Amino acid sequence: MDFRSILSLAVLVALLLFLKFVKDKSSSGEDISRHLAFLNRLRSWGKKVVLSVLLALIVLVGALDGIYIVPSGSQGVLFRLGEVKYVADQGPHVKIPFVDVVEIVNTENIRRFEYGYRTVSVGPPARYRDVPDESKMLTRDNKIIEIDWVLQYQISDPVDYVTHIPENQNMRERMIRDIAESFMREVIGARILDDVLTKEKQAIQTEVRKGLQDKMNALSTGIFVSSISLQDVIPPQAVQKAFNAVNSARAEKERMILEAERYAKEIASEVAGDVERILNEANAYAFRRVALAEGDVARLSALNEAYRVDPDLVKLNLWMETMTDVWKEINPLFLRSSEALKFLPLDRFIESSERDVKGD
Repeated sequence: MDFRSILSLAVLVALLLFLKFVKDKSSSGEDISRHLAFLNRLRSWGKKVVLSVLLALIVLVGALDGIYIVPSGSQGVLFRLGEVKYVADQGPHVKIPFVDVVEIVNTENIRRFEYGYRTVSVGPPARYRDVPDESKMLTRDNKIIEIDWVLQYQISDPVDYVTHIPENQNMRERMIRDIAESFMREVIGARILDDVLTKEKQAIQTEVRKGLQDKMNALSTGIFVSSISLQDVIPPQAVQKAFNAVNSARAEKERMILEAERYAKEIASEVAGDVERILNEANAYAFRRVALAEGDVARLSALNEAYRVDPDLVKLNLWMETMTDVWKEINPLFLRSSEALKFLPLDRFIESSERDVKGD
């Protein structure tokens, strides 16, 4: 109850007390002359008092009715004879008493509608109540799915909100709920079950928010759709086990694919390393062979020039180099001529040769 209502009630109580006082005076046991005199005096000044009180009451109520305050976070839509005149921001304002009507609309509060469930208690622990008629929907492949979701909205245009939506609060909420629910069912009905359960959740939220906002704008409701949030998206209880098995198989498939890709990357990295190593070794070998060949060519060219100058010396040097390499592989034994027969049986070789000649 506001201040003006309290003041009006106080004035009414005062009038009732005054009338009771008059009644008590008129019903007393005094004589008729005093009663008539009192009534005459009352008649003379009573009219003036009543008129003065009524006039003061009208002026006071009118003055109080002509002042209104818009709370913080709200806006006031002023109607004058049923026509919107202007929108008042927060703070005190003045209007024509008994003519202007102001409807206060909270434009900052975020309103929330729950679909498929209701919050019974915020807890902790929180308690919820299921609403199956709202949660069950039909997909494009004729499968039933249960979706719990939340709509959040604000009032962006208070004039459209109070003029294009029913005045009754319950009817307003029913209208907004029905529009949002019908569009959500339309979006779900355009998709197959697997997409709704897995990869299309974000796309559904975005599409519903945008489409619902377009509908609200087309109806001039003055509502801004803040968000659409899918809470629970599950198949019906009858097929829950089969769906869990499919999800497990799909998860196992994805895991194996990831492991195969990781193994392929590891093998590719190792092969790339081996290829790079072999190429480096081949390049090093080629460089070494080219360097050796170039060295041999330079050496032979130098020997050719030296051979032209002194052939004997070159032959001797080549023989010495060759024998040096040969001696590394054998164990030579140097003997004097007188000691050769001790190691070589030449007499047997001579006798064997003579026999061979005679036999011929």
